[in-house]
Amino acid sequence: MAANMSLLNEALLIGAAQGALLCIVILSLPSANRTANRLLASYVGLESLHLFFLYTSYMDDAAAPDAWLRLLFGLRALDGPAVYLYVRALSEADFRWHPGLLRHLWVLLFLFGWFAVLISDPAWLALSTRELQQLPSTVAMSAYQSLVLAAYGLVAWRRLAAHQRRLRQALSAVDRVNLDWLSWLMGALIATNTLHLALDLLRLLGLVGADSKVLVNLCMTLLLIYLISIGGLRQPKVFTDPVREALAAVDEPAPAVETGQNGGADRSKYQKSGLDEARRTEIWNRLQALLQQERPHLDPGLSLPGLARLLGVRPQELSEVINTAYGGSFYDLVNRARVDMAKVLLREPRARRRKMLDIALSVGFSSQSTFYSQFRKQTGMTPTVWRDKGEGWPEGGETVDA
Repeated sequence: MAANMSLLNEALLIGAAQGALLCIVILSLPSANRTANRLLASYVGLESLHLFFLYTSYMDDAAAPDAWLRLLFGLRALDGPAVYLYVRALSEADFRWHPGLLRHLWVLLFLFGWFAVLISDPAWLALSTRELQQLPSTVAMSAYQSLVLAAYGLVAWRRLAAHQRRLRQALSAVDRVNLDWLSWLMGALIATNTLHLALDLLRLLGLVGADSKVLVNLCMTLLLIYLISIGGLRQPKVFTDPVREALAAVDEPAPAVETGQNGGADRSKYQKSGLDEARRTEIWNRLQALLQQERPHLDPGLSLPGLARLLGVRPQELSEVINTAYGGSFYDLVNRARVDMAKVLLREPRARRRKMLDIALSVGFSSQSTFYSQFRKQTGMTPTVWRDKGEGWPEGGETVDA
C-alpha cells in the first residue's frame, strides 16, 4: 500500500511539473490570440496547482496540512470560469478582457464561507489529510468543484454549438475554424466531472475510499490538460478577415419590415428580412441557375457574402432563402452542390485513375476528410464505394437517393 501511494505521489508531482511547463510553453509561443492563450494557461495552471496540492497533502497523509493548503484545495472551482472564458475568447470575434468578467469569481464565495466556518474549529485544524478526506464537509467541497466545472463546461459546449451554427450559415468550408476538438473536450470535461460527482456520492456512502478519487483525478486531469494544450497550440487563427466579414453579414440586424395597407405586418413571416414569398422564389430560382451555370461552389473559400454579391442580394436575404426554401444552412447547400458534382466525376471511366483528393479539390472541397464526411452524409456511403457500385449507371448502380 505504501509503495502504491509513493508511486501515486510521484505521478502527481510529475503531472504538476508537466502542467507548469505547458503553461510556460503556451505563454511563450507567439499567437494571434494572446488573450485566449492566457486563459488557456490559467486553466492548465489551476489544474496543475490542484495536482501539486494533492502531492503536497499526500506526501505525509498522517500529518495535519497547513491552513493555506486547505484553502488551496478549493481554488479548483476557478477552473470552470477559466475554461469557459477560453471558449469565449476562441468563439467571439471581439472578445476582450474587461473588469466585468471578474463576476465569475462568484464561484469562490462557497469556498470562503466553507473555510471561514471550519477554520474556527481547532479540531478541524488538527485533522490529518487522511482524516480530512473522510469528512462530509471535504466531500461536499469536492462535489461543489465538480458541479461548477460541469456547469461551466455545459455552458461552454452550448456556446460552441451556437458558434458552429453561425459558421455554417456564413462559410462553405469550416475545417480550420469549427473548434470541433474543443467541443469534444467540453463533452469530456462534463463527463469527467459527472464521474467525480458520482465518486463523491460513493465516498459519502462509504463504498469507495479517497485514494480511488485521487487516482481518477490524476488520470483525467492529465488527459484533459494535455489534450486542451495540444489543441490550443495547434489551433490556427479563427477570426481571419474573410471569416469576420462573413459572420458580420450574418449577424447584421435585419431591416425594418414595411407595413401593408392595413398598417400591420406578419412578423412571424417577415421577422428576418421582410421578404415576401414571390421575392423568396425569385432569389431561390436565380440561386439554382447560378449554381448550375457558373458553379461558384468550385471556390473553396466561397462565403455567404460572396455568393450574395454574385446574386446582387443582401446576405441576410440569401440566408433566409436558403434556410426556408432549402431547409438547411449555407454550408449544407454549397457542399451538396459539390457532392453532386463529385458524383458526376465518379461516374466517368477515368475516375478509377484519379485520386480522391484530386476529385475533392476539383469540386471545391478544401480537404479530403470533409469530402468523405459530406459524401457519406448525403449518400450513405464513401466516394470509393459509390464509384465501385456505379458500374452500369443509370440502370441500377445507384442505391441511395442523394
